[in-house]
Amino acid sequence: MLGKENVFIMEIIYDAQIFLKQKAGGISRYHYELFKGMRRLGHAAQIAGLFVKNKYLLSDSQYGKSFIADPTASFAAFNKWILKKRLKIAMNRNVIFHPADAYNYLYPGIFDVKNRVFTIHDMIVEKQNITANADKLTYAKNANKIIAVSEATKQDIVELWGIDSGKIEVIYHGASLNPHLARKTAKPVPDSFVLYVGDRGGHKNFNTFIQAIACLLIKHANLYLVCAGKRTFSSAEMHLIKELKINNKILFFLHPDDSELAYLYNKAGVFVFPSLNEGFGIPILEAWSCNTPVVLSHNKCFTEIAAEAGYYFEPESPESICDAVEKVLFDHTVQKDLVKKGTNRLSLFSWGKTVNQTSELYKSLL
Repeated sequence: MLGKENVFIMEIIYDAQIFLKQKAGGISRYHYELFKGMRRLGHAAQIAGLFVKNKYLLSDSQYGKSFIADPTASFAAFNKWILKKRLKIAMNRNVIFHPADAYNYLYPGIFDVKNRVFTIHDMIVEKQNITANADKLTYAKNANKIIAVSEATKQDIVELWGIDSGKIEVIYHGASLNPHLARKTAKPVPDSFVLYVGDRGGHKNFNTFIQAIACLLIKHANLYLVCAGKRTFSSAEMHLIKELKINNKILFFLHPDDSELAYLYNKAGVFVFPSLNEGFGIPILEAWSCNTPVVLSHNKCFTEIAAEAGYYFEPESPESICDAVEKVLFDHTVQKDLVKKGTNRLSLFSWGKTVNQTSELYKSLL
């Protein structure tokens, strides 16, 4: 639709459910940045729902007051009712609907919404079991456009599901951290440490990673491992850590905010991302933003995103992981080179670019 001064204004509906599901995390960050960015471009973007627990949205000085904090997700059904009501109206208008995932939206009439966009962040589960996530496949097949967050993810979608590549557009993520955000954490951090950020299950390869660097932590008395994430160590992880005799060499930061996370990245000697498979890898950009060298698994996603700005290891080889981490930690020439290359490569990724490219994709449907 045309607005003031013939500016093309789009109506876009996002949903509140991801903001009720995630207090923090990559998918909620992505949809928060899209919503905020579309509003900044002058589009009539809305989040359908009222109850959230997401810290990005609730702490936003402009939009946070429009939502009610629901830390226990008790009002998810009410959010869905609001969404259905909004979409029923949207069926008679030229509106974009861009949900965060498929699982909450497969009810009669959902595909009557004219313009449906769906972002696929990874195909990790599907690569392990192709019949998993049937709802996700149904929504992907019925979406007018699919956004893949990397060429690697697009390739997985095409190969595993047989979806036409012409329907899929690759739009990269951005990063939200920088050293200026850094605020000292309440809990002190050591002078020398390796940083791990994120979940630790399955494809994250965390157990192999800590087995690989245990010898480094023991060998270097002043070296520690700092982990940041959404959940504390499980009993199985604690058992392994004690078995490796490194329980006094690991610190954990639960739910750090952006300023604390920026501080951890900025102080770390190296950030390590040992995943077997990922869809993109926002922490790579976060590390670069805070001038931290990145040591990564050699997989097709990470080599696409990081290219020459990452130092790679074979993720299933503890020896390879250990050698790579030790090399970057103690070779200052390599460190400086990686930081410089990371800073240069970071210019390829920004939320501004993500928003602008997504806006153009929306317009192509109208």
